[in-house]
Amino acid sequence: LDAMLLCAANTNDFRLRREVGLQIGRLMSVYEENDDLKKLVCKGLGCSDWRVGKEDEDDGEAGVSTLTIEELDEDDDDGGKENDEDDSKLLAMMKRGQLTASLLVGKPDVGTWALKHGWSDGNGVDELKQLISSDDSRAMSIASELVSAASSVESSRHLLATLVQEGTLEELLMHPDADVRSGAASCAAKIGLASKALSADEGEVMGLLDVAIELLSDDEDEDDIGATKANALSLAKKVPSSMSAGESSTSMDRGIEVLAYLVSKTFVKEKIVSGYKPQGSPINRKSALQTLVKISCAPNSGGNAQMAYGLANIFNLLSVSIETLRKEAFIGKEITKDQYDQLQALGKTEEEKQTEAKMDEKEGDDPALVSERIRKLANANVPRALVKLLEGSNHNSRSDATQEKLLEGMGRMASEPSVRGIMIQQGCLTTCLQLDKGAKPNETEKKILRQARTCVAKLLVTINPGILTVSQRSGSVGPLLKLVKDNDALDLMHFEALMSITNLAGFDNETKNRVVAQKGIPTLGYAMFSDHEMVRQAATEAMCNMVPHPEFMDYLKKEENLRVWIAFSLDHEENFACARAAIGCLAMSVPDPNFAKALVKCPNFGELIRTLLECGQLELMHRVLALIIGLIEHGGECTDAVMATGAGPFCDAYLASYSDEKRTMKDFNFSPAERGSLAATLSLAKEVAKLLR
Repeated sequence: LDAMLLCAANTNDFRLRREVGLQIGRLMSVYEENDDLKKLVCKGLGCSDWRVGKEDEDDGEAGVSTLTIEELDEDDDDGGKENDEDDSKLLAMMKRGQLTASLLVGKPDVGTWALKHGWSDGNGVDELKQLISSDDSRAMSIASELVSAASSVESSRHLLATLVQEGTLEELLMHPDADVRSGAASCAAKIGLASKALSADEGEVMGLLDVAIELLSDDEDEDDIGATKANALSLAKKVPSSMSAGESSTSMDRGIEVLAYLVSKTFVKEKIVSGYKPQGSPINRKSALQTLVKISCAPNSGGNAQMAYGLANIFNLLSVSIETLRKEAFIGKEITKDQYDQLQALGKTEEEKQTEAKMDEKEGDDPALVSERIRKLANANVPRALVKLLEGSNHNSRSDATQEKLLEGMGRMASEPSVRGIMIQQGCLTTCLQLDKGAKPNETEKKILRQARTCVAKLLVTINPGILTVSQRSGSVGPLLKLVKDNDALDLMHFEALMSITNLAGFDNETKNRVVAQKGIPTLGYAMFSDHEMVRQAATEAMCNMVPHPEFMDYLKKEENLRVWIAFSLDHEENFACARAAIGCLAMSVPDPNFAKALVKCPNFGELIRTLLECGQLELMHRVLALIIGLIEHGGECTDAVMATGAGPFCDAYLASYSDEKRTMKDFNFSPAERGSLAATLSLAKEVAKLLR
């Protein structure tokens, strides 16, 4: 540990220092018990008693009691010269500062303890000020990293208030090194954003947005530095506390970090997708959204896990409303969002309710606004940016959290039908299909695959299959069927997957062959018995589009399966849409002579014909009359079976009842759609009556 701290303190390479700090933070996060970790780092921080700051002291507690690390080399230099002693003291402070920064990243609670109590027995903030004023670029870089990390932890943020109020932070903000400068600016922005009063002020939030955009630019000139400093300081000095996030490193990373918080505001989302630039920006400067897309599409952009996650989070939040996020938080819970809101309202006064209603109205983000934002994002090549980030995170530094967030963002965008074609064109479908490989995934990988399959399902619900390549059509079938079989998936996911299969299966025989090859018929048959009626309907409709594939026809003509389909057709009072799909499938299958013979031999065939003819539902009557005509055309036993049901006399009576079609339309006040259906059923009834005479 001491060697790692020494490396971080001595190097002039900011990236190396950041990576070493992150690795130390990861090592620290292994410890489950905070007290064990305090014992470990106590001497390294220059702390004489790890119990300092501990509210409930327990002398008899179990745990690590003898863990130590090599003491920091404060007195190693025996040269005897005063400047060497100063260098040694500065090096010791740098190592303590780096250790504290790593603790804030890996174990925030212990990091806060270190900054407040542990570092030099409570003199941590004073030594932090010395690092800032040392005029040593390495020390100032460590200080910049530390204040950025501390400002991301709510419990430690107030400790930085004196740095802002006394102007100490200005030394970092004025530093010529962009990495040092950006850490301080990020700190100041997060301190300002933490204030409820400040974050509710649109003008102040726009100032923070300007800071974030300035940080995104890696080629700032001196004027930009001054603008960033002025904006950050003016905002930070207004407030002492609160927000939470991970560490950042370069100015670009920190700009992304701050922007990821700001996009939770609806008006900020609207500004960004509308091409916002800070006031006074050069004409040729890219907008915030263009800059984000450019960063995302840069080579190896997905290789920087922190930056990739931040970008994924920004694009994700831009394509969703606050209301949707609130509803999603209650998925899988025993209470819905509406029920929770009602319970909360019971404990509020009328004045509080009115204030909350005004805030909700101000923050309003209706579906129309979200759809328009998604269209703007698609036109700005955000889908391509998501693809590039996903490819980078998959191949370079695999980050499950980043992939989940990217796929979630793709899924949110794919919810808007008008952009699905653009998303497919920019590679979203192909990238999601490429993820669906490999066997025996772990639980995290299962979740990622589920999100990728859900994105595929959303993309293909309404898309014209003709614009897809053969490999895209056939390659999508397997993932969709796997999503249907996924017991951990939501009903909505099952429904969308089934709708996409319906869309693809109806396109050509090759896709039907693929469904059969992937054992899709038993999978779809199982989905027909879902507890959710919309899933049952979608599964039934998907099966309909398998007609007239030979494998499906062999499945359908089996008596046990036919009885199920007839039962579904008869269940029109409980689930009309599912019954409509089921009788429609039977009517489509009648041209097959073997199926027709199997159908008329089914014990409940007569009940099917009589019930649906007399049900009064024009759409169902239309389909059963078409089925009857198909059976009569086969002649022989099929015609005899139809005649035995009394279909002929019914059709005669039906025609007699509505002989005056114009008067019928007037008396019953049918809608235009119903008029079309009535005319169709009368026409089919005439044909049935004619064939049976």
